[in-house]
Order: sequence, then C-alpha cells, then structure tokens
Amino acid sequence: VGDHYVVRNADWNAKVAAGQTVTFGFQASPGGASATASNFTVNGQAAPAQPPTVSVAGASANESNSGTTQMTFVVTLSKSSTSPVTVTYATSNGTAASGADYTAKSGTITFAPGVLTQQIQVSITGDTAVEGNETFTLTLSNPSGATIADGSAVGTIVNDDVALPGNISLSISDASVTEGAPGTGAAPGYFSTAGNQIVDTAGNPVQIAGVNWFGMESETFAPHGLWTRSYKEMMDQMMALDFNTIRLAYSSESLHTSAAPNGIDFNKNPDLVGLTPVQIMDKIVAYAGEIGMRVILDHHRSGKGAGPNDNGLWYQGSYTEAAWIDDWKMLAQRYVDNPTVIGADLHNEPYAGTWGGGGATDWAAAAERAGNAILSVNSKWLIFVEGVAEYQGQHYWWGGNLMGVKDRPIVLDVANRVVYSPHDYPNSVYNQPWFAGSNFGAALPDKFEQMWGYIYEQNIAPIYLGEFGTRLTDPKDVVWFEAITSYLSGDFDNDGTIDIASGTQDMSWTFWSWNPNSTDTGGILADDWRTVHTNKMAYLESLQFDFEEGSPGVLARFVVSLAAPTSQTVTVQYATSNGTATGGSDFVPTTGTLTFAPGQTSKTITVVVFGDTVLEGTETFLVTLSSPTGATLAEATGTGTITDRAVV
Repeated sequence: VGDHYVVRNADWNAKVAAGQTVTFGFQASPGGASATASNFTVNGQAAPAQPPTVSVAGASANESNSGTTQMTFVVTLSKSSTSPVTVTYATSNGTAASGADYTAKSGTITFAPGVLTQQIQVSITGDTAVEGNETFTLTLSNPSGATIADGSAVGTIVNDDVALPGNISLSISDASVTEGAPGTGAAPGYFSTAGNQIVDTAGNPVQIAGVNWFGMESETFAPHGLWTRSYKEMMDQMMALDFNTIRLAYSSESLHTSAAPNGIDFNKNPDLVGLTPVQIMDKIVAYAGEIGMRVILDHHRSGKGAGPNDNGLWYQGSYTEAAWIDDWKMLAQRYVDNPTVIGADLHNEPYAGTWGGGGATDWAAAAERAGNAILSVNSKWLIFVEGVAEYQGQHYWWGGNLMGVKDRPIVLDVANRVVYSPHDYPNSVYNQPWFAGSNFGAALPDKFEQMWGYIYEQNIAPIYLGEFGTRLTDPKDVVWFEAITSYLSGDFDNDGTIDIASGTQDMSWTFWSWNPNSTDTGGILADDWRTVHTNKMAYLESLQFDFEEGSPGVLARFVVSLAAPTSQTVTVQYATSNGTATGGSDFVPTTGTLTFAPGQTSKTITVVVFGDTVLEGTETFLVTLSSPTGATLAEATGTGTITDRAVV
C-alpha cells in the first residue's frame, strides 16, 4: 500500500487472547544486508524503535606448556545506540575446569554511543598434560539498552601436548551374556534400512509406532506436562499404551540457553532440579532405555517458540546452517554409544525450502550436508528427512510434500540410513482442496501415494509419518483418520485387504501428539494430562509394534580402552570370529573401525547374540583388534561368552 508493506491476519486467525502474544515476520523485496525496514506502525500507531541486540561469538586459543595465554571473545552490538549499552558476562565450566584449565571471569562491559564491538579476554592456563581439547562457556545476561540475540558462546582450549604413538596402548575386555529367548520384537542395538523396511541389527523388519512429546522447543525448555506429573509416570503410561518411540522436539536455543527450564513441579520431578535442558533430554533418553522405548530427536525450530521456523527454513537469524549442523554433531556424539536414540529428524517442516535446484533454500542438499556430518560422528543413526510444501506447482501440507524424491533422492555417505518423514493432517487443521466433495475419502489413498506413499509402495525407502493427528470432532476428520491409518497398515486402496508382502512391516509413525495442549489436534491425553482419548487409540492400536515382546537377542559389550589420553586421533579395526559359537546362528558377525578423538580413552563394541531354545551349553566367540594407528596393541583379543538358558 503505497510505500508500505501491510501485514494483516487471515480471517480465521483474528484474535489474540488477553495476556497472550503473537509473533509474525515477512520478507520484502528488495532486500539485502544494506536494506533496513523502518517506520513501523501497529494498528495505526507508530511502533517504538527496537533496541539493538547483543551477541557473543565463540573463541579458541592454543594451550601453552606453562604460564597463561589469552582467549578473546568478541561481543557485538547489532546497531549503534545513542545511549550507553551494558551487559554482564560470566564463564562456566564445560569439559574445562576453572582454576585448573582457565581462570573464571565475570563482569560488565559497556558499549559507549556509536561503539559496536567489545572484547572479553579469559586467561588460559598452560600445562604439559596429554589431554583432548577442552571447552567452557561464556554467557551474557542482564542487558541494559539492548536485548540478547545470542548470549552464549563456547571457548575451546586447543591442546598442544602430543603423546608419542609408541607410548599409548590399546586393550579390549572380555564380555559375557545370558542367551535370550527367540521372538519377533527388535534386537538390541541401532536400526538401519533395507528397501522400504526399517530393520534391526539381526536384519528383522521393525516398525516405529510412537508419539510426539513437545515442549523442549518452547519457552519452558522442558517437555510439557511436568507441571502436573513426573516424566517417568508419563513415559510409563506411554509404554503401557504400547507406544514404542518418542519423537522428542527441541529448539537450537534450548541447547545453548543459560535460562533455567521452567514449568516443572520439582516435587514430582526431584531428579530434574538444577538441570539444563540438555541434561533433561539425557534423563528422558535414559529412562526410555530403561523401559524399552526408543527416541527420535526432532529439531523443531531454531529459537524458542511453537511450530516451525517463521521463515520456513532450517536456519533463522543467528542460528545459521553451520550452527544447526554443529548442534546435530554434538547430539550425535553425546548419544554415540546409546542405541536408545535411533536417529535425527533433521528439521521440522521446512515448508519454504525447495527440493533441489541449489542455493540457500535447497532443502535436499542441506539434508545431505547435515546427514553426512551426523554420520561422520555416529554412523549408526537413522536420518529422517521431511518434505517441503510445494514441488513443481503441487502444494501439500508443510513437510508433507515428498514428490521430489523420485527425481532427486537423498544420498548419504553411509548407505541404508535414509528414512523419509512426511507430515499429514485433516480438514479441521486446514480445509485443503482434497477434502471437498461428499466422497473425498475415496480419493485420499491416491493423494497419500502421490505425495509420499509411493516411496514405500515402490520400495525406494522406508516411510515414517512423523506427525498426524486430530481431535476427531470434525466428521471429515473421521474419514481422513480411517483412511490414513488403513494406508499406514498397508491397505493402499482402502478396500480392507493388506497389500504389503508377508514378513514385512507397515509404515512407521509417531502420532501428534501426547500433549493435550496442541491447539490444532489436542493429544492422546485429555486436558487433565491423565485421561486417555480411547477414540483415538482405537485407530492406533492395530498399527502398533512391540520392540520388547520376544526380543530376538541381547547385546554383548566389549570395552576397548586407550591407556592414556592423547591429542592425536587413534583408530583401530575390529572383527568377530567363531569359537564354539557360530556367526550367523549364535551371534551377528560384526566388523568396523573405532575412532578415539583426542582426549577419549574408552569405546564400546556391541555384538548381537541371538536367542534360541536349543540346549547347547556355554559357547564362546572372539573379537579381535587389528591395524591400529596412533597406538599399539597390548590386549588384542576379547572373548565373548554366551551362557545357555535353554530349559529341557
């Protein structure tokens, strides 16, 4: 309108409740780094000028053998101010400890009018100890005259003390397990893919049949509902309802914030007191492992809030693509030896991305960059790739359009790791054109196939429907829910007959959501956070899969130890071999390479041991280390002992 861009609400979304807020954004043309939007009015009234933002960048410094060196953090103001701007700062330990590795520091910096950068120097203590790189965090707080955009930065102390390879030795432990009973559940360990199936370490098809639990991506920085119940009690209920997986949403901000998680009744959750958001994530993962559930980590958005990023991309503002990838690598490393976490849902609903074509909005290329970076750290994770919203003029749900896979599939450096993850919703969420007409339900299977189902039907890759949900109050929703649950079960034309081959599993899924406070769909739970919506469960029960029922194996764990830390990378190959136990029938033949990053001294090799009902006595197999680099072998062979549990 004239020289102004005018932003108005949609007619169905006109009200903001008392005490609540709304956030929106827009992209204007021409843009660019030199273009600055100004002269804002809200409801006809001039908006107050926005204060500048302050951010701090990460820093690194080489450790000396003695004395101290200085690490310099640069703090930046987004624009100059006509009055002084102040912000306080403080260091906190990571893997580096104050007093031993660096000198703790806190204080206040001031930006005089017109000044845009300031520096904070932290003293690094030198030593001759052989250790890996270490980190600590510098956090900004209490700004005056500005707001904080990126208030946390990591300082990396680069170790320069090198151990000679001949002085470092590697050893492997023995391991013993009791043979399990055979069954149809999931073998212990990570999952991979084979055609359109997700398979366990024994090669048996399995199905993810789980539920979304959101909240860590929001202002609470913790899963929702903890103000009412304990996290363990709710997870026990998920397990009792036969959900086998949690898709756990988080935001980039939750991994870096200095703010304490909130919305938690600590009387009901005493073991969460004083924890950071990432440490709460650790607790969820640990308890999931205890009760036999798996976890998919879901990068839901960049900054704290609800829904996908406002710009529809996987990066936004100070949360760059490089930072997004670094966060994923950190999480992959954090859970590298914990198969409770089976993979990474790279980003939630990148609706403004393109599928191919190159450039900064090419989601397919970005998914490959992130997937390969993750697999370079943890090669056993599944990589879940959502769709976009539009491809070649065809529009669908945000994250649900995977038509581009047929022309441009995702190819990663590690084979058999890609799972495609569409989202799909009913008429009550948005009245899409395909819900028109009295007999729209008959055409839904073809719509599912066109947008994402063909990937499974044509045996290209597995499908995992990451989000689908409804309140079941709209009659059209009931038709959609019947159609999509039938389609997921393998009834591709909804004629009541399963069309998938015997011995294979249905498509995987996680229902949206566990939480009742999802505005569009509600949840499995009612508003009291306890009562189950049995009408929803009635559709889901026939689609569920039990990871634990008759689990076909147990894990034998061999610990490989480096005698001392080193600043060099150490690698060693390993392979199983038969003893009285036979690979393929008693255990899964396993080979690979262990990589010790600088400072690491322990790694674990896991071997799946099958269960059977044959009375055969105690059996053994071997795991042998070979071809080390950066170290020598002290104890190269570990013995795995399988104790028979068969009953005559």
